[in-house]
Amino acid sequence: MRGRDHRKRADAHHLLQLAKILHRRTHGRECEIINRSAVFHLPEHVYAYPTRPDTLVVRLKTARRDIRKAVVLYKNIYDHHSLPYEKDMALVGRSEDSDWFETEIALSEKRFKYYFKLDDGREVTYFCASGFLNDPEETDSFFYPYINGCDLLDLPEWARGEIIYQVWIDRFFDGDPRNNPPEVKPFDALPDRNTYYGGDFAGIIKKLDYLAEMGVRILYLSPLFLSGSYHKYDVIDYTKVESIYGGEEGLVALVQAAHAKGMRIVLDAVFNHCSDQHVFFQDVLRNQSQSQYAEWFTIHRFPIEDRTRDYDSFGGLIPSMPRFNTDHPDVIDYLVGIAEDWTKRLGIDGWRLDVADEVSHALWKAFRRRLRRVKNDLLIIGEIWNQAGRWLLGDEMDTVTNYPFMKWLRNFARGEIDANRFWQRMSANAMLYKTPIHDYLVNLVGSHDTVRNRRFVGDETIHELMLMTMLCFSGMPLIYYGDERAMDGGEDPDNRRAMQWDYNPSFRDRIAALGRIRAQSDVLKKGKLIPFALSDRALAFARVLRDKRFLAVANFDTLPTNRIQVDRKPTLLFGRAQTEWNGVIVPGRSFALFEEHT
Repeated sequence: MRGRDHRKRADAHHLLQLAKILHRRTHGRECEIINRSAVFHLPEHVYAYPTRPDTLVVRLKTARRDIRKAVVLYKNIYDHHSLPYEKDMALVGRSEDSDWFETEIALSEKRFKYYFKLDDGREVTYFCASGFLNDPEETDSFFYPYINGCDLLDLPEWARGEIIYQVWIDRFFDGDPRNNPPEVKPFDALPDRNTYYGGDFAGIIKKLDYLAEMGVRILYLSPLFLSGSYHKYDVIDYTKVESIYGGEEGLVALVQAAHAKGMRIVLDAVFNHCSDQHVFFQDVLRNQSQSQYAEWFTIHRFPIEDRTRDYDSFGGLIPSMPRFNTDHPDVIDYLVGIAEDWTKRLGIDGWRLDVADEVSHALWKAFRRRLRRVKNDLLIIGEIWNQAGRWLLGDEMDTVTNYPFMKWLRNFARGEIDANRFWQRMSANAMLYKTPIHDYLVNLVGSHDTVRNRRFVGDETIHELMLMTMLCFSGMPLIYYGDERAMDGGEDPDNRRAMQWDYNPSFRDRIAALGRIRAQSDVLKKGKLIPFALSDRALAFARVLRDKRFLAVANFDTLPTNRIQVDRKPTLLFGRAQTEWNGVIVPGRSFALFEEHT
């Protein structure tokens, strides 16, 4: 009985202690201690990476609002006598439950050992590779042994922060009716899955000035190799450009005309799968396991009798689009060779990689290595909808389609989350990647794979505010053709309607005006993004580059914002606002971009 009573008293004691700890965590900071379980760092990936031959970025994750000051202590690995240098870390991200601190440290020797000093206002402790210590030794440090040249990110500076325009070739503009396929539909007809409208390379050339007026610097073209479908994501022959678009001759003319206007061309690489009419897959169907290409595709069993089950395909759902075995060295050599050849022949500037996260890392590593030998500043964009850190380590892709931006901005626009939650989600997403990549993330509000944004949010003005927010955000804004006119469209294929050239000209003019401002502004293309709290229904953020500071406010509310105090005299660059010496007010359902002056 005594033993049992003693255990009960011990259990009660532990519960009381837990209750006290929870109370301290919930009621004020005066008794808090550092939440050690939330502190995280590794000397690799996004937490430690070089940006220059002698400079290392270090990042630290902690619990939200838990640390008042974080300092990194560092020195040369082989320095066993000197005191370490100390450098304060800046708060660079805050989500619902976490904070991230970051700074750069530099040593001419390029060899780093370091640890962190954490201060929450009442407790100071050191976080090391060995854990939490009150008096760490040098052997407890994190080590980054050496910065080799190949460790440095090599991102194409020409693309940083520039506007991308996605062109669906057949749906854009018919510049040469002579190459039209039979029975093209007029541009005001709704599409089905077999519709052609006659858009071509000549049509894009005729509209280059239209695109230049919006500040567009990069044209991303839909697939254009020989295919039996309107969408061309099922390639029959990678060595032939579609004649209905103008063939190779027409594509060369487009590349040259775009370059003459200062624009770059990005092609779509569909290397995850091909058409079942591709000559290699046809050989497999004829010769089954004896085909020389039997291992080039992901075949589950021979003989192939049930085409829905005997081999893998796009999404595992479409037998007419068999999936390549991109682990196979011959497949890697073939597909990368295709991209090499076209890059040389056309002089294009980049590739967008379709279904990039299902293709082998081996293929993409070879792709980057070999294509960068052809063009050393080639832009490589991966289509990846979720966390993409594995592909952005510097040896595969430069950037990815930032669909989380679309998701959370759409959620905010429809009132499903407030501004604070939007910024928390954006911060958590940004912290998945190295800071230099933030200016390259491809932001979008819609694409050929989504319902048109105008339809999704159900309001033209809200759609406009979203586009304007994107055009002032960090990253590379992607405009899906027709979004600059607030075109409507539902699920595929309705989201791929033909361009409505006479629709909503004033809407397009406003988007074009802001696009031109971005195209001419290093602040908007390269400046640091600093969000700040304004209201639940307004997104407000600064873009800062050296001594220049812009302020963007997208007010999704029907009411005007409260007066926004600014430290420096504002000039209204774009939009609607009431400006004073040190404050601004933005009307309801309006956007404004300011420059603050000293």
